Amino acid sequence: MRLASLILLSILTFAGQSFAQTIKIGYADIQAVLSRMPETKTMQQTLQSYEQKLAEKLQSKQQYAQTKLQEYMELREGGADQATLAPLEAELQKLDQEISAENTDAETKLMTRRQDLLQPIIDKLQAGIDAIAAEDGYSFIMSKVDGTGSSLVLYGPEEYDVTLKLMKKLNIPTE
Repeated sequence: MRLASLILLSILTFAGQSFAQTIKIGYADIQAVLSRMPETKTMQQTLQSYEQKLAEKLQSKQQYAQTKLQEYMELREGGADQATLAPLEAELQKLDQEISAENTDAETKLMTRRQDLLQPIIDKLQAGIDAIAAEDGYSFIMSKVDGTGSSLVLYGPEEYDVTLKLMKKLNIPTE
């Protein structure tokens, strides 16, 4: 029994060493690559223009509501009775609900538009990563930082940093 355990331990140790020798891990600063892609800059301009159009539409409705509120306040200060004020109050409540709904709708539309524009960029980036992994025999290529800017790779030899290689693969100027 002891001999079988020793043989099993030897096999697992050898298998672990063989496995460790075949893994090649690279890393890239994906945020830096994304920020330098011309498609990302175009996407940002498109989104800014779209956001401005949505905001203008919402602002128009808000100005109308502000005018109605002012009209209501003047009537109320002028001593108007409840029968006169009630329809205006109902209209103001309806406008407030519409503005709130349109604001939520605008945020959803903007987020959807961003995702639609970002997907082809992410696909292109992934294709570049896949190509480098295949060409250079990487088992894994990790992102150097996450979406919040926190480091995922705390240490790695420069030879495994594929950021510049990825930028060249995607025809991005490396400055």
